[in-house]
Amino acid sequence: MRKFLYALEMTDHQKLAAAIPPLLEKLYTSTAALRCSLEQLQESPRPWQSYLLQPPFARDAAAQLDMTFDRPFALTGALFAQLNYCDTAGDARSTLQIPGLLAVPESTIALARQLNTDKAAFAQAVSDFKSALKDRTAPERDLSVRELLSAAGYPRAHLRQCYRQILLCPKRPDAIALSWIKARKSIRKVTVQWCERKLVQLDPQGADPGIQYQRHLLAELPNNRHDDLRQVQVQSRPNLQVAEIFRDDQGETYRQVGYSAMPVLVPADERGQLPDFTRVDHQPGPGRRRQRRDLALPTEPLLPALRVFLRQSDST
Repeated sequence: MRKFLYALEMTDHQKLAAAIPPLLEKLYTSTAALRCSLEQLQESPRPWQSYLLQPPFARDAAAQLDMTFDRPFALTGALFAQLNYCDTAGDARSTLQIPGLLAVPESTIALARQLNTDKAAFAQAVSDFKSALKDRTAPERDLSVRELLSAAGYPRAHLRQCYRQILLCPKRPDAIALSWIKARKSIRKVTVQWCERKLVQLDPQGADPGIQYQRHLLAELPNNRHDDLRQVQVQSRPNLQVAEIFRDDQGETYRQVGYSAMPVLVPADERGQLPDFTRVDHQPGPGRRRQRRDLALPTEPLLPALRVFLRQSDST
């Protein structure tokens, strides 16, 4: 019976693995179709309005794509199509970001919708596959995914760029509000139990000395310090927040579209123009940063794997 169950488990695991390559292939195909549509708009004699911002990180992204802001639709197509890791040095986990707006026809909106559907299906398939490997460590699960992608012919596929959805306005709004959200640091209180559970998930077999040492530090933490654990997450880049505005006899209705890490696709009018929208600077201006009492944290984390610090006990 045990051998039968093991064989059944392997069969399910293989089915999950087999589902990923065709979904990834479809994702690349849909991406190419959307890029082609945007490049046709770039070459069209009819003007199509664009509004791309150029903070330093966006100029760096354009340079990595070997593109310029003089051709905004071609640049956006290249950005959407960059599903692989770039050859340039840097943090491999980061994604290329260029915020802004593009006026596009309904046919391009439809292609973007299809691409988002394919992205979601691929992301779910990878998640299901990794869930089937829950007994392995996180690095082992990641390695299994990389090996699977490599065998499918996509060894440099960048999962974050494959997953992230393209923002679009399904219906043309009357106006669009843009505003910068500055880079920020998020600090939240966490419990000993939460930390222990997360560390076990990172190393369920107890084979990683670094993780085991951090579990030891956590176990040795005095009871009167349990309330001083803080997890720190840093959003290093500013975000362009996008909201739709619809007007009727009752007034204005706002709907958050999201943060524009990539250009938001907006249905154009008959002249190829965007709705009225807010003009903002290419990056947030300097301003005073509110001092938070929770920032009284040591330089080094207590639990590096979780970015958890031990706040000074005398801070309030």
